[in-house]
Amino acid sequence: MLVISWAMMLNIACIIRDRIRLQNEADGIALSLATYKARVLNFLGSANYLIGEALSLGMNPRITQLASYSTDVIGGFPATMNPSFENPVSDFKHEIFGHKKDEGVRKIKFIVDTIQKAQDLVIKSYYSYHCGILADNMSKDCDILLFPSRPEKNLGLKRNSKGINYYSTINLACIYLDASMHFHILSRNKLKQSKYSWFVEGDRFSEQKVKVVLRKKRSKRRPLFSKFLGIHYPQIMVFSAASPYNVKGSMFPKTEDTFTGATKLTMILAEATSLAQLALMERAISNASAFGPCAVPFVVAAEAAIALNYAESKTASAKLLSGKDNPIDAYLKAKIGGWSAHLVPYGKNSDAK
Repeated sequence: MLVISWAMMLNIACIIRDRIRLQNEADGIALSLATYKARVLNFLGSANYLIGEALSLGMNPRITQLASYSTDVIGGFPATMNPSFENPVSDFKHEIFGHKKDEGVRKIKFIVDTIQKAQDLVIKSYYSYHCGILADNMSKDCDILLFPSRPEKNLGLKRNSKGINYYSTINLACIYLDASMHFHILSRNKLKQSKYSWFVEGDRFSEQKVKVVLRKKRSKRRPLFSKFLGIHYPQIMVFSAASPYNVKGSMFPKTEDTFTGATKLTMILAEATSLAQLALMERAISNASAFGPCAVPFVVAAEAAIALNYAESKTASAKLLSGKDNPIDAYLKAKIGGWSAHLVPYGKNSDAK
């Protein structure tokens, strides 16, 4: 009886040892995948912020260029008001520079397209890491009974299908006030349209849990006194799950919209530009008599343009103050928390946020 008890203790110890090893392996796989997913989400969120900031620098190129915080109209940077200084990123140049086009709106589009490609590349890298980490962590003595299949497309995110409309700025005419100051009568021409913009939360975004189930392979090793006692080692199966989380928010807007949001820097730049252009138009109206009778229709049109642009500017500012869901505000709210990962219960769904 003492010998049999000793043999059973050794057999049970072998089972416990194998199960602990297998559980550690499953936990390592799940946590590695969830941690890498958290890092990818951190990058995608910060890239979303950069897309919003790049687009918020765009202008609405209609008579007077004002800040455009909506992807309905994204024009190039404003032209300078002083012939002695040229804005290096404006959509067009003055006559003294040969009307050389700089096409600032193309620069905005290039920045946004580059960031979007970087986002797609990082998501593909997660798919590669997903396969690699499984291959690296799988030992020869266990089977993958259930392992994370291909992750959900874009990690549960989806592109904002509202798209982006890019417009070039056309200089219709220049009105000179004096030898040193003049302003442009602007128009816009549709340049390009992007079907998608930044990432927003998908319908199953919160289902970020990574599940792993491993089963130990049957080996030729038998328990002590197996023939005498008629016993064999039981099948060992382990379960593990991990999930990324961010206690401050997801970094991504919850709904699709055209509103990009704005930072303090973009608001200051846009406000300074808008005030300078509006002040110049007011100066032109006050000096309308210098242009003769033909200036009356122009003054009426200019006053209407100022009122319309001012109303649009106020609407944009109201959206900024209302805390509307957009890529810039969503990132600034959640970046303090940051995405991380930890092991979670296997059987229950865990909220990624």
